[in-house]
Amino acid sequence: MAKLKINKYRAFILSAFLWLAIDLLIKYFLPKSDLSEHIFIKNFLYFSVHTNSGVAFGIHIGYFIQLIVSAVILYLLIYFGFKYLMSDDRNRFINQALLGIIVGGAIGNMLNRITLGYVIDYIVLRPLPIFNFADIGITIGLIVLFLMTYNNK
Repeated sequence: MAKLKINKYRAFILSAFLWLAIDLLIKYFLPKSDLSEHIFIKNFLYFSVHTNSGVAFGIHIGYFIQLIVSAVILYLLIYFGFKYLMSDDRNRFINQALLGIIVGGAIGNMLNRITLGYVIDYIVLRPLPIFNFADIGITIGLIVLFLMTYNNK
């Protein structure tokens, strides 16, 4: 079995850790701060701390099923990410960074779900559902990776 060389995956590790750390810090401090209910643009963009005990868009399924599905999706992201994205030498750094952001966000939401039983959401951008920093990383990372993969073919 080949040894995993940490230096080879430095961008992945650093981006995942950084995104996870920022996400967890915001979710820890924001509910306790004066910004927990702050309007930036009236009726359009504001912070409002909420708990989401469902999955994407607040869809409710059993807690145990949520954990299993989240763990399987996280595993598949890492497995296929490394199998396909890391084999592309032209975009290795950006692929690793984007995959790290996606994984860091997924781990952040999963840790909330495991430790609290729900995910803390706080960004309100009308008409979208309420979301958080982890969701931004997951969404933007997936979109950019998809566009890069699509444009390379």
